[in-house]
Amino acid sequence: MVEVSELRKFDLFEAFSDAQLEKIAGVTQRKSYKANGRVYESGEPARYLFVVEKGLVSLREIKPEDQIGIAFEMRQRGELFGTACFTDQRFYTLTGVCLEDSDVLAVDADKLLEMCAADPELGYKLMKKITQVYFERYKVAKRQLHEMVKTPSIITALPG
Repeated sequence: MVEVSELRKFDLFEAFSDAQLEKIAGVTQRKSYKANGRVYESGEPARYLFVVEKGLVSLREIKPEDQIGIAFEMRQRGELFGTACFTDQRFYTLTGVCLEDSDVLAVDADKLLEMCAADPELGYKLMKKITQVYFERYKVAKRQLHEMVKTPSIITALPG
């Protein structure tokens, strides 16, 4: 369990009442990882919603047969990841790897979902915040995609 004051440090939790934060704090634990430590693996059941408290976490696609993984996104202090816990499939689709010693807050997803069902206001506030976060990420991805295609490249096959 973490303290309410620790949750208040993060934008994700700013809209919640003290009573709601007390409930969330009760199902949240701090987890520490060394550099190169894995928070979770792709394909594992999504049991937690995570918020980076300290450090840097890379979300990667790593296939056992590949020598190189693809880093899709980075999460730093105050940023959340692991939201697959809110999908129907409830499996992580990327691997979370710490690029440096990191502390993350891990919110028990099953208990959080129970709280959302029992307190629709809490659920609404949480989903609204997560939606805002993902919309911002969508805008960044859209900008990056635009940058990649706005200057056309000509690829020519050489004969022979």
